[in-house]
Amino acid sequence: MEFFDYFARLFGMDPTQLPVYLRIMTFIVPVVFVVFFTCLIISKVRKVIKLVRHVRQGIRVKENPSLNADEVRKIAVGALYAYQQGGYVDDMELDVDESRLTIILSEWWGIEDRDDAVNTVNYLSNAPSQNILPLVFAAYNASNNDEAMQIIRDEIANDPNFANLPDGMERAKGLIEKAQEQLSNLKSQYEILVNNGIIASSNDIARLGVVAWDAGRLNFVARAALQRGFLTQEECQQCIDHAYAMAKSAGFSSWKEFANSYMLGRTMWNGDCNMGGLAEDMLTKPNSPWVRFPWIA
Repeated sequence: MEFFDYFARLFGMDPTQLPVYLRIMTFIVPVVFVVFFTCLIISKVRKVIKLVRHVRQGIRVKENPSLNADEVRKIAVGALYAYQQGGYVDDMELDVDESRLTIILSEWWGIEDRDDAVNTVNYLSNAPSQNILPLVFAAYNASNNDEAMQIIRDEIANDPNFANLPDGMERAKGLIEKAQEQLSNLKSQYEILVNNGIIASSNDIARLGVVAWDAGRLNFVARAALQRGFLTQEECQQCIDHAYAMAKSAGFSSWKEFANSYMLGRTMWNGDCNMGGLAEDMLTKPNSPWVRFPWIA
């Protein structure tokens, strides 16, 4: 008990005069602190181990001989997301670690069952980020912040689509907040986007768009839902085909432009990108499907 007596004296208490419940507390409190910091350290170490393992693993390719070049290109639309999460980048089978898959589907996307999965892929199929981009870009080009906010509010508030919905006002409010958030992210990260070669000027924001971000997420989420059994293989293939059509509609000339559009979308959505290294791997590593099967404009 010497340690706990010392702990009591540290707080100006006489250990021999302490009530029983306080003596118990002098035992419990240090133990709680030790357990908490031990768990914190273990959590940090596990993250580092996973990161090192991911880096050492590199791009995961299956090179399924039953798939032709066009089929691999379609799947590779989700390659950046799949690479980031340790899945196959060139096959419908994702093979993400099950514990990781639970975090992705449940915590990040709110997908707990088939209905959630269907609703999510339907949402992504409508290119939500690309659809809001013109509004965000118009606000970005405003002369001052007040004008930018007014552009966003007026455009969304006057949209007749919201007026015809029972929850239209709530949806409009949510969209206004999302547009303002993306505008803030774009402004704070603009110089980083330029310095990292993702865009050369603000003109590239409109030229590249962010449809690759929507298409890549649709592709990956559908494959993740397939792995969990929420979608059938046929439904997953339909999502992969649709995501590819979305990406092709943007008129990219290369996988490089696709990657830049994806990273631009991620930056506007999340407030940072941190995927330049992964994109570089996908664009240069010999086993990457982006290298094996160049983009066809």
